[in-house]
Amino acid sequence: MRDRLTSDLGVYALSGLFSLVVFAFALWILSRTLPGGLASRQLGGLIVGYLLFVGVYTTAWFIYTGIDSREEV
Repeated sequence: MRDRLTSDLGVYALSGLFSLVVFAFALWILSRTLPGGLASRQLGGLIVGYLLFVGVYTTAWFIYTGIDSREEV
């Protein structure tokens, strides 16, 4: 298990999970501190932006996996 977490892909997975936690925490903070809370348009923009980020991140992860599997170690 430790080998899996300390591998390159494990680091990618853990940093992706960390970004999700930070994003959820930031949404919670914004919903509590903004005077009117988060409007649906603001929330939609933030979520679409985050999903675009996750999409690019996941694509890079799969590309990295493909390159790693084709190289002789």
